[in-house]
Amino acid sequence: MSQGGYAVVDVDDEINDQGNGLEFKTFLPTDTHAPRATSPSPPDVPYSPFNLAYYQTYFDVETNTVLKRVGMAMIPRPGFIAENCDGQIDLYGPFWTLTTLILTLYITSTLISSISQYLASSHANSNLPLLSTAVSVIYFYGLGLPALLWGATKWLGVGEWGVAEALGLYGYSMGVYIPISLLCLVPVGILRWVLVFGGASSSGYFLVQNIYPVLASADNKMTRLLIIAVIALHGGMALAIKVLFFSNSTIGPDPLPVDPLF
Repeated sequence: MSQGGYAVVDVDDEINDQGNGLEFKTFLPTDTHAPRATSPSPPDVPYSPFNLAYYQTYFDVETNTVLKRVGMAMIPRPGFIAENCDGQIDLYGPFWTLTTLILTLYITSTLISSISQYLASSHANSNLPLLSTAVSVIYFYGLGLPALLWGATKWLGVGEWGVAEALGLYGYSMGVYIPISLLCLVPVGILRWVLVFGGASSSGYFLVQNIYPVLASADNKMTRLLIIAVIALHGGMALAIKVLFFSNSTIGPDPLPVDPLF
């Protein structure tokens, strides 16, 4: 009705006419171009060797998570990436593991050599070439070799994994040598052989358990033969660790005595 030029609407009458009910509708914004707070996962980011955003999520991991994964890698069993890494491997843990191993090998080997020289009443010298050797050997095996392995599998048509998975498996597999390096301070030759190749057996079995299923998934059956190269190179790595870093100052019988190279 109208009063003095104004229209007055009786709300109660309108509600009663519509069955005593109100219908509320919520309208959400339809702008899909608004930025999101969450960082995208690697598959959502275009790959480019110069795209830092692609590598960012591989290093976004907590220290406790890395330590847990290093410990779980010492228990060789399949499905490491799926079960222990929630399907997404990181690269910070492998790089941290390899770098820590380099420092541990250098410090323990230098300490063994210094004690031996002190007992022989000779002047103890620093051995910086040993550090460069440790960097070259460990980084090549932990970073270069898995990259080459991934390239070979890519060339042979294996599409079940990426280079990050290869680097992650090799990096975490070397974590077992960190406590072994500390135990090798005990100057007993045969004990060092047992420790080094015991660690090689454990970490090698870890690699086989996680790499062979990837190789077996390829249509080319010859791809499975790459596991032989993985085992052989891993054994060679263990021998290099023993010869280069733990051949000084042994007590008791040594089944394979080797003169120290540094």
